[in-house]
Amino acid sequence: MTTSLDRRHEPAAPASSLLGRLLPRTPGRWLRGMALASLLANSLLVLTGGLVRLTGSGLGCPTWPRCTDASWTNTPEMGVHGVIEFGNRVLTFLLAAIAILTFLAVWRLRREHRDLFVLALVMGLGIPLQAVLGGITVLTGLNPWVVGVHFLVSGVLIALGSLLVVRARRASLPQAAHAQRPGQVGAGRRAIRALAVVIALSAALAVYLGTLVTGTGPHSGDSGEVARHTFDAYLVTRAHVVPVYVLVLTTGAAVLSAFALGWPPVVRRMLLVLSAVLLGQAAVGYYQFFTGLPVAAVALHLVGAAALIAVTAMTVHVMYAVSAPGPGATTDVSEPDAPAAATRERERQR
Repeated sequence: MTTSLDRRHEPAAPASSLLGRLLPRTPGRWLRGMALASLLANSLLVLTGGLVRLTGSGLGCPTWPRCTDASWTNTPEMGVHGVIEFGNRVLTFLLAAIAILTFLAVWRLRREHRDLFVLALVMGLGIPLQAVLGGITVLTGLNPWVVGVHFLVSGVLIALGSLLVVRARRASLPQAAHAQRPGQVGAGRRAIRALAVVIALSAALAVYLGTLVTGTGPHSGDSGEVARHTFDAYLVTRAHVVPVYVLVLTTGAAVLSAFALGWPPVVRRMLLVLSAVLLGQAAVGYYQFFTGLPVAAVALHLVGAAALIAVTAMTVHVMYAVSAPGPGATTDVSEPDAPAAATRERERQR
């Protein structure tokens, strides 16, 4: 029987070998690359899925898992809609391949870096879930509720991919670990975390309500009769804008606090990036609203939504990381402010 001590002395695959690269024993460039590939692939799925809907190709393959009752692939008779819809389905295999490679990249790290392992595992399980949801979307005739869930699952995978990117960098790059080290925010710990929570919740609500706006709008995904939400288009759009306003105001307050209170540079940078994404999304959103939802603008807004989810997840995670208690810190939630603590220390020394 092989003991844990025996396994410890098993010869490791050379780092230069293919196996050594696929199954690294320490976090490195390969892990960072696969984490980024996972994030980009899931973001690409949002774009291709949006193009399927915007080009009216949602039922280009009218059944699932086959493209037709007699064929696994699209046929010439199905035209460009069949090509677009089948192409979107093929993308699932690319996502699956990237998910497998990412899982291999964290397999030997599963004990020392359990967080990376869990993120890669959950993202991998999300790929077949997305495939099944895509099939249900087709079988239900592009029901807007199912389409919305399909998009939200992609949003969750993008958020998880963003966390994987940030954590992989922190695990493999000393400068990233130093920049995001805990204990950098003391007196303002509650404030930075409260702002992070509001940013996360308002972004999530804005994305969810955005799916209701989409399900109410004219781009149903097919030229035939497709069920749509019966909401008033104007009112549901206004409802969608409310959490966007909250998100903009909260992000603005966080930016001001970051510079006024001297929050770590990494937080300031992430908040500025989030602000830029928000302004871009708002500009595209207002443009498409006042111009009758042109296809190009809607597609750009979808890409912006993926970017917003990713940047929000990264920003909130970094805000929590730097405000976590540092080494040797007490767990007292009262958290006295730094000036008062310094004064008491001077008095004690006297």
